[in-house]
Amino acid sequence: MVLKKNYLTKELIEHINAKARDPIWRMRVLAAMTSNWYDVRSVSPSGLIHFHGNADTGWEHILNRHSYYSFANHFGKGAQGNPSKFTGSAIPISDFVMIADDVFVNGEIDTKEHSDGELFVKHVGKSARFTGSSGETQEFVLILYRGTKIVHSLYPKKDLEGGRPKRILENLSRDQNLTSAEKFLVSEMLTVRLPYVTLQGIQRYVIILRINLETQKGTIYVQVNMPNGDPYFCTSALMGFGVTLTWKEVHTSSLEFTRFLNGLGLADLTAVEKVIQDIEKQVFSQLA
Repeated sequence: MVLKKNYLTKELIEHINAKARDPIWRMRVLAAMTSNWYDVRSVSPSGLIHFHGNADTGWEHILNRHSYYSFANHFGKGAQGNPSKFTGSAIPISDFVMIADDVFVNGEIDTKEHSDGELFVKHVGKSARFTGSSGETQEFVLILYRGTKIVHSLYPKKDLEGGRPKRILENLSRDQNLTSAEKFLVSEMLTVRLPYVTLQGIQRYVIILRINLETQKGTIYVQVNMPNGDPYFCTSALMGFGVTLTWKEVHTSSLEFTRFLNGLGLADLTAVEKVIQDIEKQVFSQLA
């Protein structure tokens, strides 16, 4: 089932254009507070209109797909399932506005056919005006609502900051929002679970990290669930790894422990994901 996108309607476009003509934007207001998803956030020196948005369009859409720290789940091949990211230090209020202006003023319109082409116009161009830039230009894509200066989306053509592992599981996404940690007051053991979910939100696999905080060594297992999410079996130990966490850091919920958990969202678990890929082919293809 294809869900209908919550894009701007003709009436909302007229509303946004009217709000963007308010003289207050000529006073170089960086960004305004908003109460509705279709409220204007900023009007750039080039007249581009940025609005708050939702999961499908505007700034919320950009952050949802292209923020370095976004925990949103994406599925599919290539950029669809592994969208490019801004830097971890990006500041939307300045970065988005300046980059969009550079692409709009100095870039070109992409005339290739693309989905929703009747609704949007795609611009491609370069900018060096983003947080973390060393002065070298990078390529970006700017998408405007057709016939307007309203920004639908903005993103770099490739990651602006390296280190993200290559995605290999097209139909499963590591759900950082569901990552959990289990610690015991009378034990040196820490158990961390990293679920992989389907587009429908069903947990199909769970990477389990069993960590001995005394020896600072861990072991990785994979819990395999049926297509409906019911537990099926758990693998034997797949591989070991080391950590620098201490019992005190874990049980005081220190900054180091928080960083460790957050970092798992970007950790390179390709070797384990290949095991999951093999299980999908060897086990579930036979059950289909």
